[in-house]
Amino acid sequence: MSTRKPPVAPRIKMNAPEANSTSELDHPDFLAGIYDETALEEPHTNGFTPHPDAPIPIPFPGQRPIPFPGQIPQIPPFRFCAPVSGRYNLKPVPGPFPHVNLIFVTVRVDVDRFLPQSRISIEVSRLIPNSTAHAIAEVTSDRCLATNNRRITGTITYRDGNAALIPGDTVVFEAKRGLGFNYGSYTLTLSGAGTSPRTYTLVNRSQRFDPVEFEVDVVENAGAAVTDYDTGSHPNRPADLPIETLTLESVFRRSGFDVTMSPNVTTIPTADAGSDGTWSDSEMHNAMVTYWSRFADRPQWAMWVLYAARHDQGRDLGGIMFDDIGANHRQGTAIFTDSFIQDAPAGDPNAAAWRRRMTFWTAVHEMGHAFNLAHAWQKALGTPQAPGDPWIPLANEPESRSFMNYPFRVSGGEAAFFADFRFRFSDDELIFMRHAPRRFVQMGNSDWFVNHGFEAPSALRQSGNWTLEIRPNKDLNTYRFLEPVVMELKLSNASARPASVDEDLLSDGRHFVVTIQREGGQPRRWRPLITRCHEFEETSLKTGEAIYGSHTIAASTDGWLIDEPGFYKIQAAVDLGGDVVVSNVLRLYVTPPESKAESAVAPDFFTEDVGRAIVFGGAPALNSAMETLRKVVETCPDNPAAIHASTALSGPQLKNYKVLEGDERKDLSIHSQSADVDTAAKEQVAALLEDPDAAAETMGHIHYFGQLDCLAEAMSDAGDDKGAKKVIQNSIAVMKSRGVLNSVIQSAERKLAKLK
Repeated sequence: MSTRKPPVAPRIKMNAPEANSTSELDHPDFLAGIYDETALEEPHTNGFTPHPDAPIPIPFPGQRPIPFPGQIPQIPPFRFCAPVSGRYNLKPVPGPFPHVNLIFVTVRVDVDRFLPQSRISIEVSRLIPNSTAHAIAEVTSDRCLATNNRRITGTITYRDGNAALIPGDTVVFEAKRGLGFNYGSYTLTLSGAGTSPRTYTLVNRSQRFDPVEFEVDVVENAGAAVTDYDTGSHPNRPADLPIETLTLESVFRRSGFDVTMSPNVTTIPTADAGSDGTWSDSEMHNAMVTYWSRFADRPQWAMWVLYAARHDQGRDLGGIMFDDIGANHRQGTAIFTDSFIQDAPAGDPNAAAWRRRMTFWTAVHEMGHAFNLAHAWQKALGTPQAPGDPWIPLANEPESRSFMNYPFRVSGGEAAFFADFRFRFSDDELIFMRHAPRRFVQMGNSDWFVNHGFEAPSALRQSGNWTLEIRPNKDLNTYRFLEPVVMELKLSNASARPASVDEDLLSDGRHFVVTIQREGGQPRRWRPLITRCHEFEETSLKTGEAIYGSHTIAASTDGWLIDEPGFYKIQAAVDLGGDVVVSNVLRLYVTPPESKAESAVAPDFFTEDVGRAIVFGGAPALNSAMETLRKVVETCPDNPAAIHASTALSGPQLKNYKVLEGDERKDLSIHSQSADVDTAAKEQVAALLEDPDAAAETMGHIHYFGQLDCLAEAMSDAGDDKGAKKVIQNSIAVMKSRGVLNSVIQSAERKLAKLK
């Protein structure tokens, strides 16, 4: 995009707010209007600087100006223009149809009010024949020609859809005074070389760009939901930061959305919730589908926010953005209050305020993901731009003071971040939220992390300090039909000196890209079924040392990516602070079905729910998916898919499993299905240890040995130390036979020693 600065008229900025002020007009980030500076050079009658939403005062003869404190004196009253930012639609034409030729137009003007981005975006849709277009213009001129007579000119820098619906490259938005001093008419004119000007008469619909509803629920053992924060409560803040009480509502209102808070706010009881009190990915999914009053399998401007105590992963997971509900993603978030976001630094001057600020930040951060925002340092890791789905390529912002950055990642760490943090999103993020095609932003629409731009690997500069390898733990890159494809990622320090990296970089699929292409088909991006925000844990790698991650890449939020016989090519990439590291290209082969049973179960197996049940390690609420997995075990016992199915079927029985029960919202409560460790252990031992090499090959080392570790821990917790010891002994034997790292073997041996 162009970086040209428009020659705009001077803006009127209001005074800094008083303590706890929530008035938009008083906020320093709020631009109340503009005046034409050329009028200062012309003869005029003395007058007052008007309030932006009040009538223009006409002075009596001989009256001298009395400027308000902090305002600009001697501004001619007949050259002031009130704010115009907001959403406009084509003015209806009288007659039997709502619009001529069934054309619908939406215009978003972004030149004043909160954090203006000097953009005008245009949506045009035509019903007959059906076609849509979207364009964004960068403002080059903004003039106040007379009292509330404003002309804004821009040049189109971005297009999407049918360009013929938005001809030319110049946009002129005009707002003119009607009766009295308020605006009375609005027009948009499109023009350019070789095209006839096209003018639309508009009507103002809202000061903001889109409506959205937030529903906040809280589990009773999570404490009170933190939905507001007093910006003056902690001393580590910008010196000129306005002292006010921010809310989830106000943050997103200032970002351009007409926010309403759902009245369906309920504390979810935890009766019979089980001893662990933590939440698995599967339980979070089931809770969202069951409890959110607005849940629907369609895109909508609505989001669910749940405050729970802790995730199964432990205290290093502060929040989750859900991304796996059918074809509709990014609809819900969860914040874990009993996590590292409560760990105030030692000696902090106000630990309670630090915790509240961190919890509030986490909530907005996760909600930002639901608006399709990437992490500030990951924007260059978007999807390859496909025809019809492009977005403006974005640069990483590793030092930005944005809700989408991690405080501990910037230079100077968390203290430096909040010393300069103004509780806002970055300009690029605001442009995306306000002006990108709405399918990119709306909850339940485009996939998470799509349309943020991605530079082709061949064009990327690589330092050579790192190497990334994608590999299976198999002798041959061959997979049976139905067999879920699991891949291991290995990131190695290839430099001549030690280097630091986040140890969780490869464990969560949001920090790297995997592209899968069936030979003869189009490349597709793998996306994990859930995203997490970890506590940053830096680890130092010596030359040649590596970190690892393992993922079931066959199943994605887009469904199954590897579900047909044939050859596939797979490649991964990871961004290390601007150093994009690209992996090898792995070629694998999926065999045709070997039996009628495999062909018969395939239509039920290759569904999103079955993929979710496998990845989540079981999902009892997904009855049909679990029944399909049982059918795989019964009818295809020699297929490696049966190993994945068996562990998913028995996995929930290793612990008390929470479910929401009840017919009405007021009757819903969390209950626990009691663990049956003995039954689960028999099934998992049979699946994992009868043919350990086959199980390790299909599941991958990280997942396989991790599952054995979970099994042993569950057996020990249930009082079966003898059985747990046997599982660990078998695990160590398999590790040694398959050449697993000594450090991993030694860790298992230490666990074994504790059981003696």
